[in-house]
This record gives sequence, C-alpha cells and structure tokens, in this order.
Amino acid sequence: MPDYQDDNFEWNIEKSDDRMRRSGFDFHAAKRIFKSDRFVERYDDVHSTNQEDHIIATGMLGPVYISVVYVERGTRKRIISAFEADDDDITDYMVTYAIIE
Repeated sequence: MPDYQDDNFEWNIEKSDDRMRRSGFDFHAAKRIFKSDRFVERYDDVHSTNQEDHIIATGMLGPVYISVVYVERGTRKRIISAFEADDDDITDYMVTYAIIE
C-alpha cells in the first residue's frame, strides 16, 4: 500500500482517497484540526493493542466536527481514519472549549 509522509504526518493514500469519495474530505484536510491547537483527544481502548495506542482527536474542519484516529510513529502521527464526529465527541469538544456547559 502506498503511503504519504511529511515531517509530522503519514497515512495510506488509498484510505485517504476512500475517505474523500465517501465524505468529501481526505486526510490532508483532516490533519488541519491539529494546526488549530483546538481539539480534544481520547484514548481508543477498543482499537488499541499492546503494540499501539490509538488516539481519537476531535476538532473542527470548517463548520463540521470531525474525528481523526491516529497512532504515534516516532515523531509523526499516522492517520488511520477520519470521519464526522459522533455526538459524544462533539459534546466533549464543546464542553472543553466552554461552548456548552
């Protein structure tokens, strides 16, 4: 599987292209939530293994809340998946940034 890689991120290009077809945004767009420094993270205990911790980061991509699943690979975040955030992740984000109480 071919991969994309820069100084801070990496991912599988086919997965990114699939996300674009299904949701209208790819991993290039999804990584922007990390540039804003306004995102929340939680540990993904369902998909984490003894070898890798999966983290779900939720932030805003334009007017849409998205969640990005990633693992740390050295100095990079390897994006595994990205999708529109669910209600619980949106609520966590809104509470963290005092949008709601």
